[in-house]
Amino acid sequence: MKNDVVYVQILGRQYAMEANPGDELYVNRLAQYVEECMIKIKGESKTVDTMNLAVTAAMNLADELFRLQDGRGTLGHSLETKADELLVLLDNALAAPDTHS
Repeated sequence: MKNDVVYVQILGRQYAMEANPGDELYVNRLAQYVEECMIKIKGESKTVDTMNLAVTAAMNLADELFRLQDGRGTLGHSLETKADELLVLLDNALAAPDTHS
């Protein structure tokens, strides 16, 4: 299946992006998010160089992604630990002699 070309605008410039068929709205949402990040950085730093804004936004987005991935890893480890604890409790309960008979 051939990818579609979606045109998005970021800070007044148009970019052609490849997208899977049906992902046009998603690609536009991504572009909007990138633009919002760049506008925020521009307001905070007074930087007008588009390349500098883009690189700073990319670094911020990469940081955001890494922090989310690290958080997910920590959560996954915590869930595994709890599952192991529950399995031990279940094994102990099943191994205990039935005193109610």
